[in-house]
Amino acid sequence: MVMELEEEGEKLVTPGEVLGKSSSLIAGKGTYVAPHNHIVYASLNGRLTTIPPFPDSSDQRPTVKVTGHKAHGAVPEPGSIVIARITKVMARMASADIMCVGAKSVREKFTGSIR
Repeated sequence: MVMELEEEGEKLVTPGEVLGKSSSLIAGKGTYVAPHNHIVYASLNGRLTTIPPFPDSSDQRPTVKVTGHKAHGAVPEPGSIVIARITKVMARMASADIMCVGAKSVREKFTGSIR
């Protein structure tokens, strides 16, 4: 559910919120497309912005992006290459703390699992 602030007309979203179908939207920064259902989701807490397509563009879908509330470091997204510290090993999976996304270190703590 997309929350709208009455005062400013801003739409605020949280990670995992559905923004629309990839057939009608292009996923920009702060969003991703799930490969199994082709739905565009928010990957950050922040303000939702819809950017209209250029008039002469062959793809006439608008682009959606989410701008975070505060400055943050690198944020892992599906498909990101990360450096992680394994924190727990179990029979079917391992838990990890993500330290870097690509060449950038993360400011906030992110955890992941390896199955």
